[in-house]
Amino acid sequence: MTDDPGALRHAPPLPAGATGGDADAPGRAGGAALRRSWLRAVLASALVLVAGGALGAAGHHLERAYGIRPPQTTETATGWHIAGLHGQPFSGLALHGTRLLWHNGPSIEYFDLESGKLRLLGPGPGMRATWAPAVGRRYAVWFEAERSNSLAARAVAYDVERGRRWTLAEIGAVYSLPAVSEGDAVWCSATELTVPRIAGAHIADGTALKIAGEYGIPAIADGLVVWARGAGGPFAAHEMSSGRTWPVVVQGLVGRMTRFALAGRTLVWGQLDSGGSGAVLSAGVDGGETRQLAAGVIGLAGPAFDGTTVVWAERDDGTGGSRVMGRRLDGGDAFLIATAAGEVAEVTVSGGVAAWIAGDGVTSWIDTAGVPR
Repeated sequence: MTDDPGALRHAPPLPAGATGGDADAPGRAGGAALRRSWLRAVLASALVLVAGGALGAAGHHLERAYGIRPPQTTETATGWHIAGLHGQPFSGLALHGTRLLWHNGPSIEYFDLESGKLRLLGPGPGMRATWAPAVGRRYAVWFEAERSNSLAARAVAYDVERGRRWTLAEIGAVYSLPAVSEGDAVWCSATELTVPRIAGAHIADGTALKIAGEYGIPAIADGLVVWARGAGGPFAAHEMSSGRTWPVVVQGLVGRMTRFALAGRTLVWGQLDSGGSGAVLSAGVDGGETRQLAAGVIGLAGPAFDGTTVVWAERDDGTGGSRVMGRRLDGGDAFLIATAAGEVAEVTVSGGVAAWIAGDGVTSWIDTAGVPR
């Protein structure tokens, strides 16, 4: 289909020997015939364009249907087990409510934990590279490009209620993964050769968001954006309603950060010391005490945080696998959510359900389980 919505409204050139003006002007022979010829030309052009677009879309979906093998999904006693079938490792796990998304090679997969339905969301026609998705209550967002090092990537949005996808914004070079909260998405990118900027968009109408003119890895929750200025911090915060930006002061931010998550006005992150021992910490973005939620963690993956429960994974030397652990911020000790085969690479949590990606060096899989009450 043509990219110019007005292309079919542009009159074709007049035939040789004709002149401009009113084709039905009195005394001008053949005026009515010329008008009919013009209409036929426009209708013929429209039919060709529509047919071409339909064939192109059908070819794209046919190619994807036969060229991409979907993962195998199995309901278990604790949740779901999703196994990859073509050796491509899973990554970029995102969960909100019953909606689970992840990055599978060049594809974006979407699985509904309630219905058990699996959908292939991306990439779109002409795209061969995708980046890990983010998902909120209604919208999912990810990036697509012709190749992974492209300077012309785009943000793609998907409405999980209506089953519709569209291009949200042209973002240029990718510097961070997207983050989503309610109707807003944020990321770090750069157009052409400019300095990376933390930006984003209102998902429903595409209105651009301008957060900060610097590099950062952003997260967003209810209009509050927090970003890490490097792999080891520090953090900064920006409130979209007031436009205020400030440094987030925390203690113990040393070593390499594994991952951080934001919910409400609380930040949770993991870090590794020089010996590879991990710790999980939390702090309020407005200041106050930094809490240590776990220490001496070997093989730390995560953490994730949904506003109630902090979830991470650690190595289980007794079984040779991993343990998926949880702790609530309102009190109590850490507790076991599940034991996992293989090595856990990523975790996520939402509304009392935890999910994780694990692998054995050959294949990877996703498991889910309920968080103990």
